[in-house]
Amino acid sequence: MNLGIVLAGLAGAMGAAAWLHTSGWYVTFMTGNTERMILEHFKGNHVLGLGALATVLAFLVGVMVATLARIHWWKKSRHGATLVTMAAAYVAWLVDVLTNDSDAPLGVVPILSLAFGLGALNTSISRQNQVAMPLSYVTGTLVKMGQGFALHLSGVRRWVWVAQVVTYAGFLAGIVLGGTVFHSIGTHNSLAALALMSTVIAVITWKLDHPRFADKDAGE
Repeated sequence: MNLGIVLAGLAGAMGAAAWLHTSGWYVTFMTGNTERMILEHFKGNHVLGLGALATVLAFLVGVMVATLARIHWWKKSRHGATLVTMAAAYVAWLVDVLTNDSDAPLGVVPILSLAFGLGALNTSISRQNQVAMPLSYVTGTLVKMGQGFALHLSGVRRWVWVAQVVTYAGFLAGIVLGGTVFHSIGTHNSLAALALMSTVIAVITWKLDHPRFADKDAGE
């Protein structure tokens, strides 16, 4: 559960960076992007509609890549998904540095890279190749939280809502931290900080997946 808080926090921070440094693009909110990829065309905003479609596809491909990597390379491991997310964060940062001014809004490639990375990140906590704890799927988390509260109050099942509250709190904390930091340090530095955060979390998940190596390093 502690790992879930950290991973949800990273998801919230990635969403904060994308939203603050664009004209309001969401890389965590695929429900809204699915609506926008249709409805923007009715308003004549065809570019925005296509952008929303591209964001959904990038997120979906990120989920697929991380899942395939888990099946074929990193079986029963959580660090594979965080490595994919880390790589996506670095791609977003490098492309932004090479193609954009320091305070200019994020371009298409960095945004799609972050959406790809978030898709991958959401597969981190899986059982039998199915997601056990969605990290940025806040709608589903709130539904489960509300059901858990109702079950607790009715005496049917107690404390089943704790995991959802923890995930939601982690996501909120990531947004608050990301918003506080990224709002004041500019686009390039925000993506660099995000890449560094994802690196630290990838190392943490690798050590959790390989405790023998971590213990060996600590003893040397």
